[in-house]
Amino acid sequence: MPSTPPGAGTTPTPAPSQLTAPVPLEADALVELATAVWRLRNKAEAADGTSAGVRRHIEAVVDALAESGVQTRSYEGTVFDPGLRMRVLAYQPMPGLERDEVVETIRPAVYLRGTPLALGEVIVGTPPEEPEKPEESETSGGAAQ
Repeated sequence: MPSTPPGAGTTPTPAPSQLTAPVPLEADALVELATAVWRLRNKAEAADGTSAGVRRHIEAVVDALAESGVQTRSYEGTVFDPGLRMRVLAYQPMPGLERDEVVETIRPAVYLRGTPLALGEVIVGTPPEEPEKPEESETSGGAAQ
């Protein structure tokens, strides 16, 4: 008769309180997860032909993060103010702008229950500088008298 090795088939069943206890997660890991989901969602929205099923699953992950208190924020179209809590990676002159404005979010800001875990990283569009016009002299190059 074969003997059963010690511990085989005796996996302990977790108590119900262990199944619902909060699991600590490092902030950096949470930021990376939230950022990856944000990028995936943006790619799916921009891509032609992304199936409804894929979009539904992405939204389910976004909803699960939100229910856990994790939110991301993009800044496109936000009027730029140097006092805003974001990291500017570049300033880019852009025709058609009348004021400084965030034109692209490279990484979103990530919040946990309203507390910032990571600043957003952005590119700020600036109005193009108009070339300086040479001042017209009072004499228009006429003959000296």
